Amino acid sequence: MTSYCIGDKLCYTLVNILRGIVSSMLNLNSSFMLESTLTKLLNKTEKTWGYLQVYHRGELYYLTIPGYGDDILKFKGNDSTYSYQLYWYKRPNPSVFVEAKTEKTYRKETKTYDKAKSFQVCFKREANSIESSINRLFAELIKNKISEEYKGKDSPIITLIQD
Repeated sequence: MTSYCIGDKLCYTLVNILRGIVSSMLNLNSSFMLESTLTKLLNKTEKTWGYLQVYHRGELYYLTIPGYGDDILKFKGNDSTYSYQLYWYKRPNPSVFVEAKTEKTYRKETKTYDKAKSFQVCFKREANSIESSINRLFAELIKNKISEEYKGKDSPIITLIQD
C-alpha cells in the first residue's frame, strides 16, 4: 500500500478513517458538510461537533477526528497578506499554499509604473485521491475568499495551480 505519511501506522489509520468519512459524504451527496468544515478551518472558526472538528492552538488551526490523538490537517493563515498554508498530518511542506505576485509595467507617457497584483493558489496532487480532492477543494475555497475580498476593487488575477 502507498505510504501517505512518513511510515506511520497511526497516520495510515487516520487517512483510512478520513477516506471513509469523505467517501460516505461524497456518496450521500452531502459534501457540503466537508466544505463547511473546511470553510470553518479557512475562516479560523472553531467547530466542536460532528465527525470532523476544528480547534485553535497557538497561531495554528487544526482539523481532527474526535477520539484520535493526532490531527489530520493543520492550517496557518494571514488574511491581511493572503498567506495561507495547509499541511497534512506531520508533513513538513504545505499541500496548499498561496503565492502573491506584483507585476510592474512601465508607462513611458507618465514615467510611472502600473502595478497589477496576482495570486497563485497552489495545491499538490497526492498519492491518495481523497487528499488530492480535499487539497483542490481547499484551494478553491481560498480562491473564492480572495475574490470576495477584492470585490469592487481592482480585481487581481487568481489562478489555481496543481503541483
